[in-house]
Amino acid sequence: MNRKLPLVACLLTAFSVSSWSLNIVLTNDDSYATDNVQIAFEKLKAAGHDVILSAPCLGQSGKGGSINFLTGVNVESVGSDQHCVGDKDTSLASEDFVSGTPVMAALYGIDILAKAKWGKYPDLVVSGPNEGNNLGYITNNSGTIGAANMAIARNIPTIAISADSEDEATANLVVDVLLDVIDELVEQQTEGEALLPNFTGLNINTPEDMANNKGIQFTNVGWNTNGLDATFTQDLSTDPVALNYVAQKVLQDTPQLSLEQALAYAASTFTAKENLTGISASITPVIVDENPDSEGVALKQDYITISTIDGSIQATKAKVALTRLKLNALVN
Repeated sequence: MNRKLPLVACLLTAFSVSSWSLNIVLTNDDSYATDNVQIAFEKLKAAGHDVILSAPCLGQSGKGGSINFLTGVNVESVGSDQHCVGDKDTSLASEDFVSGTPVMAALYGIDILAKAKWGKYPDLVVSGPNEGNNLGYITNNSGTIGAANMAIARNIPTIAISADSEDEATANLVVDVLLDVIDELVEQQTEGEALLPNFTGLNINTPEDMANNKGIQFTNVGWNTNGLDATFTQDLSTDPVALNYVAQKVLQDTPQLSLEQALAYAASTFTAKENLTGISASITPVIVDENPDSEGVALKQDYITISTIDGSIQATKAKVALTRLKLNALVN
């Protein structure tokens, strides 16, 4: 797909910008300050869209659909059309600290900011690009998907998009995919209809080597998480996944260290804590899903994947029928 913007720019004298630009609420679960979301904000605006960024003040990865009900929450303006939700001061006592979860940030953009600026819901909600892919059943725990599902529940066309990681060059390529998808949805849109069917969203995932990806494949969410399976571990200081994760972060900030030194530092950060039990990730898949249509399978083959989601946990008709047979004696 090609960028439509140059052609549109040439025709601005003849056509109103409002005929093709969208009102977009942009959110994520990694905070408003990530390169991924900031590059998305700037490139969406450069493409002619009117964009509001409403994201958590601090990273809220893995929060799923978490909401702090009936509790006052801090909201800050952090730039032109950019806002963050939640407390920033982590030194506050736990009873005083209120996280701005991804769902809460998305709702602030939808219920407050969009209505104040446009007088209506946005044309599109974009959640991401996330730092790390959201694949298979692990999407149930994803803050990126949690925010997307809330927007879908409001019947707002929604795109969740995730990258393998975060660096400026990759972020630009990932956002270009987002722009291509939006361009195509706009091109296929007929007058009076939304970008996507009612209560529908897209879950887009991009591979690690974006510069050499194999193109886009239409997939199902499936069960394949491409190796990211949450597991409880007894001792994080000896867990290889936890140690390597912290060590890689250390090496990013202090590249002069060796891997062995970074791993030793990682182990010390855990052993300094009183409680070493916690959630890590398994190295081998917990659930084996080799279906070629599963997004986790296609992503591992270096495809960009697009899965259709609807924010519902309703089982398929076939599963409903089989379950009813098992429980039919209980039904009046």
